[in-house]
Amino acid sequence: MTSAPRPAAGGPALPIKTARSVLAATFALHALTASAPYGLPALLPFVRRDLGGGYFEAALVSSAFLLGIVAGSPIAGGAVDAFGVRRSIVVGTAIATAMLAFVPGAPFLWLACTLLVAAGIGYSVLTPGTNAAMLAWFTQRRRATAVGIKQTGVSVGGIAAASFVPAVSLAWGWKASFHVIALFYAAALVIAWLTRLDGPPGSATHAVRPSLGGAIAAMLGHRPTMLLAADGFLRVGIQYAFLTYLIAYAIDSLHLPVAWGAVIYALAHLFGAAGRVGWGWISDRIFHGRRRGPYAAIAATAAAGFALLALAGPVHWAILLACVAILGLSAAGFQGVGLSLLAEVGGKRAGAASGLVNALSFLGATLMVPLCGQLLDAGASFATLFAILAAMSLLTAVITLALPSTTHEPPAHVVR
Repeated sequence: MTSAPRPAAGGPALPIKTARSVLAATFALHALTASAPYGLPALLPFVRRDLGGGYFEAALVSSAFLLGIVAGSPIAGGAVDAFGVRRSIVVGTAIATAMLAFVPGAPFLWLACTLLVAAGIGYSVLTPGTNAAMLAWFTQRRRATAVGIKQTGVSVGGIAAASFVPAVSLAWGWKASFHVIALFYAAALVIAWLTRLDGPPGSATHAVRPSLGGAIAAMLGHRPTMLLAADGFLRVGIQYAFLTYLIAYAIDSLHLPVAWGAVIYALAHLFGAAGRVGWGWISDRIFHGRRRGPYAAIAATAAAGFALLALAGPVHWAILLACVAILGLSAAGFQGVGLSLLAEVGGKRAGAASGLVNALSFLGATLMVPLCGQLLDAGASFATLFAILAAMSLLTAVITLALPSTTHEPPAHVVR
């Protein structure tokens, strides 16, 4: 990798404008903003007790933010292609910051959920935006590793959420956690403002931008993108179901203290970070930039982890921790390879492709999290839930193997 050329005269003097520094900035963006999508699942036991209802009602708080991501992602992804990465992320993060800051003062649950939907719409621009940034800054033989590193920020944010959300909720109530989350988003806004996220100056990738409507329409007729959307619908749904009910499983089923539930939740995110980077490195170096084989292997690993958790998780604490580690690596650690595959399939419309797939992926999470709660409320055991997630993981492996190869090399202007 080399430093980017100096910007043309009259251009913005942004201090973060080399490949390594942009990678560090996108890592920080994901770490800070992950405090909402991964902090909200950690609130489920506290919201459930406060509302006095079942898992279904409590899960609606987490699903409200995910619903916003579903609604905003297609437009956000197209906006990245049409208006630029940096501008889109700055605007989206500003919206999310403002909405999250208002949540603690909402007098009604429905109003808090409405604000969370709006915050999710603002957040939705982040993944398609940073995917497009990685496509502009890194070659194919380096990209999955780079994407894995920047997505590791999500795991760091999840670990942080596991630390502060239970502590703040126990001390001041679950709504107080949003004050901390809003501060994290404000910090992300500053980083986005200071970073050259659109690629090196003069990049051909950004010379001519497609129209927003045209980019989205093209993606709807693109079979590989739609296969990835189906895959994402299942994978992200599985991921959020696993993370949302992991703490509830530890506290409500295994009767572990809240502190131990938080530790297990943090462990899942820690191994998720290892999976994002590790699988990306394997795809780049061992498979020479090929994505389908590693991506299918990740799904098969997740299926094995869920099956083991369903059959033997409660037998011994060592088995439980091993299951959490396996599922962290796979069910929560697939994005390094998956998002690289998505960006390469999308090509010059990587933003629109990411936005569309992101919308359908988070639709899977939006539906699956409360439906899993309803299943538990109806009397199903956690073992049954994990068995269902194992079967769904196998299905994603089949979908992955139907995807085309993406081993072509991107244009020579990309930073190496």
